[in-house]
Amino acid sequence: MKPFLNVIFTIDQKFLQHFSAAIVSLLENNRDIDFNVFIIHDIEKTETLDNLVQFIKSKYNVRLNLIFLDNSIFENYRVSLHYSKAVYFRLLFTEILPKTIDKALFLDSDLIVTGSVKELAEYQFKDEYLLAVDDAEVTSHVERLNKLGFPIKRYFNAGVLLINFKAWRADGVAGEFIGLANQYMDKLEWWDQDILNMYFYNGWQPMNPKYNAIHLRKKLPQLPVVVHYAGPSKPWLYIHEHPYKNLYWEYLKLTPFKNTKYQDYSFKEFIRKGYIKILNLFHLRPQAVFKDI
Repeated sequence: MKPFLNVIFTIDQKFLQHFSAAIVSLLENNRDIDFNVFIIHDIEKTETLDNLVQFIKSKYNVRLNLIFLDNSIFENYRVSLHYSKAVYFRLLFTEILPKTIDKALFLDSDLIVTGSVKELAEYQFKDEYLLAVDDAEVTSHVERLNKLGFPIKRYFNAGVLLINFKAWRADGVAGEFIGLANQYMDKLEWWDQDILNMYFYNGWQPMNPKYNAIHLRKKLPQLPVVVHYAGPSKPWLYIHEHPYKNLYWEYLKLTPFKNTKYQDYSFKEFIRKGYIKILNLFHLRPQAVFKDI
């Protein structure tokens, strides 16, 4: 019998293309797992999403469940950079997902799965709330949340989470999350991720970093199971480089977005990228000298 695993994605219109590469990479590399996938979204005109769902169902024979959530309920919540208020959907998982779910794998949409997640599908929780990858490079986040009164010793990245929903529901975490958000909204830098770290500061266990490889500056000796394009360097942006940028485009070719090109490509960006590469060879910092090109 195949191992079974619930998987959750949260998406918005801007990340629909990237989600397609993420879910196809998961399914391509885990044909020996029986998945039940939940897609929580705020997309009102769903024609493209519906077509993508039908494509995935027909190609992989997988269960996909669409759950619409109006993001206006987070009207007073802050976001910035390339993020949308869909990041806060994680705070309501216990309220919008079936009560029969005891365990699920949450995956961000800006990642590629390159190998098996069978170990996670077969993992048996004890009393921990979740498994996550320790983001050891962001000690400043530990210090920041310590100043708010939370005795955090480690800060985890919330892009890949193996969640113990049985424990979450027992503690009524959704109400606690919203309370923290309302109290500390002006002091949050990483929004829902901060909230999860604040609440679960002593209730999570570290996951093998291979399941959420972040802050990558060069290729690793062994290909990670999950390459997470966390941060501003996204593989779909021409100007940005990532050691595993090609993986995103390889899996995107297996989706209905296979003919997509770089949206930010221009002659100006071509020149800028060459300029940055040259400066990097000499370990110099690029200057903003192309504004008039």
